Amino acid sequence: MSVTEDGPIFGEIEALRHHEERLRLATDAAEIGFWDVDPIADRLFWPPRVKAMFGISPHVPVSMQDFDAGLHPEDRDAILAAFAAAVDPERRALYDVEYRTIGKEDGVVRWVAAKGRGIFDAQGRCVRVIGTAIDITARKAAEARHAFMLELSDALRSGSTEEALRRVSALMGRHFAVNRVGYGHLDPDEDVFDYTICWTDGRTMPLVGRYPAKAFGAKIVDRLNSGETVVVEDLFRDPLSDESWTRETAAKVDTRAILVVPFLRAGRLRTIVYLNNTPPRRWTADEISFMQEVAERTRQVIERSEAEAKLQALNATLEARVDERTAELRAAEEALRQALKMEAIGRLTGGVAHDFNNLLTIVTGGLDMIRRQLPKLPPSPATARIERARDMALEGVRRATMLTNRLLAFSRQQPLSPEVVDANALVAGIVELLRRTLGETVALETLLAEDLWQIEADANQLENALVNLTVNARDAMPEGGKVTITTANVDLAGPDIAGLADLEPGQHVMIAVTDTGGGMDERTRERAFEPFFTTKDVGKGTGLGLSQVYGFVRQSAGHVKIESALGRGTTVRIYLKRSSRGTAACAAETASAADPASGHERILVVEDDDALREYSVDILKELGYDVVQAAHAAEALQRLDSGVFDLLFTDVVMPGGMNGRQLADEAQRRQPGLKVLFTTGYSRDALAPDNRLDPGTQLISKPFAYDELAAKVRAVLES
Repeated sequence: MSVTEDGPIFGEIEALRHHEERLRLATDAAEIGFWDVDPIADRLFWPPRVKAMFGISPHVPVSMQDFDAGLHPEDRDAILAAFAAAVDPERRALYDVEYRTIGKEDGVVRWVAAKGRGIFDAQGRCVRVIGTAIDITARKAAEARHAFMLELSDALRSGSTEEALRRVSALMGRHFAVNRVGYGHLDPDEDVFDYTICWTDGRTMPLVGRYPAKAFGAKIVDRLNSGETVVVEDLFRDPLSDESWTRETAAKVDTRAILVVPFLRAGRLRTIVYLNNTPPRRWTADEISFMQEVAERTRQVIERSEAEAKLQALNATLEARVDERTAELRAAEEALRQALKMEAIGRLTGGVAHDFNNLLTIVTGGLDMIRRQLPKLPPSPATARIERARDMALEGVRRATMLTNRLLAFSRQQPLSPEVVDANALVAGIVELLRRTLGETVALETLLAEDLWQIEADANQLENALVNLTVNARDAMPEGGKVTITTANVDLAGPDIAGLADLEPGQHVMIAVTDTGGGMDERTRERAFEPFFTTKDVGKGTGLGLSQVYGFVRQSAGHVKIESALGRGTTVRIYLKRSSRGTAACAAETASAADPASGHERILVVEDDDALREYSVDILKELGYDVVQAAHAAEALQRLDSGVFDLLFTDVVMPGGMNGRQLADEAQRRQPGLKVLFTTGYSRDALAPDNRLDPGTQLISKPFAYDELAAKVRAVLES
């Protein structure tokens, strides 16, 4: 029978086409994918919609191996068992399952709902399995989020804020399938993040402790400060995290992907909640928005609960707190009165010590003159008596100098004389002194690092600091014990410098003094460096020991830190920067100081104290220099206009409208290349702001002797 366009067979075919088209449109609208399996030939048919559910491109051929490999490991056994039941001639079960897939090409996890039945021939063999598949990822996500929010609400109703945050962190970690979740609170004064709440998957180390905000990179912190959520898929590749500190921190905490939501209060960053992932991760828009929603719920509940707790505590203890605050207030008034008194005493003491240093310089000059003239006199009993008198006077000057140094130390105005120091050699040199200081009941041990870097510090002040720390350690062990002095090279960078205020990253030498005493509680530890604070009995301590150590170390651009707990002893660590100068430079300076050379250059000496000016001029003339003098800055400028000079030697603090620093600036403007040497009885840090000298400025401290001035002038002229 022939088939024509108007014949019956053609009509049936056309009807079938219309039926298939309607079916296709219906399945497309319902987002249903068909699948067909030939278990005998081990063939699989998936249309593009089903391939997409397994993360496979439309044109890529598939097999049963793709089905098996695409199943989530936690779902594979159950799904394969259900499929086996569907093709089993005895059971012929309905294949009705929900499972997760892991995309072959994109790695994305999806949820699939599948249904199907086996078709069996007359012999009972399963010759075909056909069915449908629907992507239910969105539905599952909605269900998971709904369940999550219910658990979140329960968690946020926990007894304490800390317990609630820990439960919420665990919920987020499991829901988002990340390696680490936690909260960080920013200390705005120190610009440090304090991490206390942290959940991990058990394979990742927790992130706890204090980290400088800058350790995470200025770009990221700037985004957080503006209230913007930070999303990074790979910290080693994203331009937002290309700063060296950011990537060093990421490597240290084993994190490649982050999602961080900031909490701002009064326009300032105070808290962050973060998700960390060890491998890189592509964060979806749904994950980001849901994380922000969760963070907002957390923030609101935490702030509300904290406010309620504070209000309840305030209402319950209002009267007690009023009394307590009144007693703080009284203590503060007394402390302020004492501080003002000590500040006034400090200023008076510093001024007296400064003037006394001027007098000592003059006395030292006279004794130097006697020392230089004695060899020219014939030996006689009178000459011997003069020599003995000179020696006694020098001893008096030495003691007076020590007294002024103590006065200046008390007023935080002591001049320091930095030099290249081998800390190991310094410790070894005072070990016997320290053992005698500790007594028989306290043992002393030294653990000195090999190849210790050199530092630049005042050796005498460093010795005094170690003696002070050793005495404190001894007093903390009245029944005896052990003191250990340790040295080490430390290279501080990023999170390593947390808690070391104002300490620049880089190479430092650490000197630690450890005792086995009773230790300190937190309050004592916090106040230990305060001047006049002491826990010793009346008459057994001034409270200045640790304060002087702190002042010396900070004045030396270092840091000192106390680690202590009750019953666990105390360790005081001093950090001083590695010296950029070598031993050769130090040796050269020593040689120069030991054998000062004379000169012929022209020097302008400016000093308002007549006797001290005359002493300085005499020394320099005796050394062969062409010397011109001036009593004040105005006279010095007149001398500068009348001739050319090689060196300006000027006091820093002078009466009148121009101090030594301002004079030097004007002098170098008039005579470019002019060398300048300053002198003062104050330290650099104790000078008033308008007298303050820049780091590296050449300075000789009063009182100075003949040889000391000679060596310093020669060194400045040849520098």
